Amino acid sequence: MHRFLKTFLLGIAAGASIGLGGLAFLACKAFAEPAVIGHVVGSFMFSIGLLCVCSFGFFLFTGKIGYVLDNKPNYLLDLLFGYLGNIVGAVAIGYICYGAGCVPYVVQGIVELRVNEGPLRPLLLGFICGIFVYFAVDLFKKKPGVIGTLGLIFSVAGFVVVGSEHCIANMFYFSAANAWGGEAILNVLIVTIGNSLGAIAMRQLVKLAEPKPEPAA
Repeated sequence: MHRFLKTFLLGIAAGASIGLGGLAFLACKAFAEPAVIGHVVGSFMFSIGLLCVCSFGFFLFTGKIGYVLDNKPNYLLDLLFGYLGNIVGAVAIGYICYGAGCVPYVVQGIVELRVNEGPLRPLLLGFICGIFVYFAVDLFKKKPGVIGTLGLIFSVAGFVVVGSEHCIANMFYFSAANAWGGEAILNVLIVTIGNSLGAIAMRQLVKLAEPKPEPAA
């Protein structure tokens, strides 16, 4: 299979996985009592999405962008095709849920907040989310087993519980609420930039802390 077609298809699977995690989060927020418990439990349930992505090797833009400076320039094409696949997967799951009428009402509040918050807030919240996602992916990769899995789950729960923004999750929310428009598109673009900058910045800091190989005698 052509490399970029494979990346696109794996991107679709990743976007769909994040959408399903978002649906689980919405259900917990809507139906669990009290509200704070629903929010916390939903934050952990959201990690289902990234667990699937990392376990099956799907291509999630926010999980890959942090390593852009570690790779050759053609990696940018992988990111592009993966991102396009993420859009298709997240939007498809969102509209399937919308069509089925299974989207909890709380999605309306999430969407309204995102389209009325201006440019700076989603950029900064996206930056924070990018850091969390980088930690989640890198821990899962470097510490396979219980530690890496728990690191992923708590990192994802962390970025959800604090209210930071994930560009692919936002695509799902806008689709599930059938709320696409100029403000929604602008939000996704700004959050994508924030997610990218956060992940790249943290990756570079982590590289500074990594032990360097001893020079040959």
